[in-house]
Amino acid sequence: MFKKKMWKGASQGIFLYKLGLLLSQGYSINKSIELLRPQFPDKEQHLLDELLERMSAGNSVLDVFSKLKLPDEVTSSLSINSVNGNLTDSLMENGTFLKKRAEWRDRLNKAIRYPLFLLFLTIWIGILFYYFLFPQFSLLFSSLEVKTPAFTSIMLSFLTLFPYFLIAALLIVLIGWIAFYFVKRNTSYSDQMILLISIPILKKFLLLMNSHYFSVNFGSMLKSGLPVTDALMVMEKHMKKGFFQEESIRLQKGLIDGKTLPELLLHKPFYAKEMTEIIRFGQAHGALGSELIQYGEWIFIELEEKILSNLQKIQPVLFALIGGFVLLMFTSMLLPMFKLMDAL
Repeated sequence: MFKKKMWKGASQGIFLYKLGLLLSQGYSINKSIELLRPQFPDKEQHLLDELLERMSAGNSVLDVFSKLKLPDEVTSSLSINSVNGNLTDSLMENGTFLKKRAEWRDRLNKAIRYPLFLLFLTIWIGILFYYFLFPQFSLLFSSLEVKTPAFTSIMLSFLTLFPYFLIAALLIVLIGWIAFYFVKRNTSYSDQMILLISIPILKKFLLLMNSHYFSVNFGSMLKSGLPVTDALMVMEKHMKKGFFQEESIRLQKGLIDGKTLPELLLHKPFYAKEMTEIIRFGQAHGALGSELIQYGEWIFIELEEKILSNLQKIQPVLFALIGGFVLLMFTSMLLPMFKLMDAL
């Protein structure tokens, strides 16, 4: 039932943020949901009714919010922070994150929508050139015994091979998807993360995302007074099965073996290196929780700037590629005309 009524990311973010805002003003969570209910469409109102029923039945935060089909990392973060009394801040932070992510997705769609339309149009122009215009030129050149320009011949060869390039690209994508599916099923989450980080275009984003998620959630537990080992145990218990659950287990074992937290974080390439310096500084000054939370906020700003910067580059690059291809096609069409004029 919940699956059929899944919220969109932006709407989820608005709900979580407003829920946290009402909790910060002293309202109970049930009363807050009742106040927010009229602000959403009927579909979302039915979800909130079921949410209230589950909360009244005494279900845990993890069980309740997981039914809303929130991203796993958001549900786990809410569950962790409900234990240490930071649910209000966590709702607002995760709500902001979901709204930002929806905004990034919308900007990406807008950035590639028109270039994709141009690409589709360009392919049709290429098909018209190949099947209608170029054959006429070839017949005319043959009748006049004039040699086809080399550049036009190269473009004809490319257009001839283009369907095979397209099929090859689709096969590569399909094989890659199948390989990723088997890797995902048969390897640990940590190994999957190592594989993803090895991809240059993803590395910086993943390091920032991992560092942000770990520092904000781990820092909030430390700030509430939990020792490091207890905070890791809470993360292990309340995380949905995944990368950070494995990480919490790894870090606990390492601490038991006598290693320091910065050493353990540096041992694997999962986080930004400066996070270890933040941890050393926080431990030395007895304010590790606060330092990690502040660092997580800085990282979120850096992550947003990086994403927006890359989104701004996508459209000009696509326009340049498509425009260049169109220019080459028209050049290959005009050259025969000029040569024909010379021949006449």
